Amino acid sequence: MSLVLCDDHEMFLDALGDALQAAGLAVAAATCDPQELPTLVAKHRPALVMLDVHLPGTTGVQVAKTLRAHDPSLPVVLLTASHESWVRDAFDSGLVDGLISKDSRIHVLEDALRHVLDGERVLVGWQQRPAAPCRGPLDLLTRREREVLELLADGATTRQMAEALDVSANTVRTHVRAVLDKLGVHQRGKAACAAIELGLAS
Repeated sequence: MSLVLCDDHEMFLDALGDALQAAGLAVAAATCDPQELPTLVAKHRPALVMLDVHLPGTTGVQVAKTLRAHDPSLPVVLLTASHESWVRDAFDSGLVDGLISKDSRIHVLEDALRHVLDGERVLVGWQQRPAAPCRGPLDLLTRREREVLELLADGATTRQMAEALDVSANTVRTHVRAVLDKLGVHQRGKAACAAIELGLAS
């Protein structure tokens, strides 16, 4: 299972790639330019992408949003020395699967990545936040899933949703399946009815 890495410090990136390769994790590509990432991901189809939080002209959080818009199932991990709340929010919202402190030793980082590759979500060097009480089904949905649900309630087709959200039809189908699962329904029509009942659509 291969990885794609992105960090704005070339020497750190080279050293990190070498260390992960030595630990038995295949690094398919590494770049300092976040604009190259979509092309590298499409080319190598990695099992995981690891990003620095601070990147030239953007942030790892913004890049993660772009990558996830094209492939919601792609595991993304943020490597950071920052402990700002907006970084933590990216993990708590489900946008990324891992948040790992740059102070971590390489064997700790390796272990964390393997857990993410196994389908787990990991925090390394961060304290767990107390879980907020869930107020209802809508709290289970991501922002994009709410958008999909609103379009469902409006009677939009898969093609129309793909055009409205600027994503592929396959990505729309993935979001729709997630919405149905989280609402506990099995048909689009029932999801639309649920949206109306929950006040998300009229």
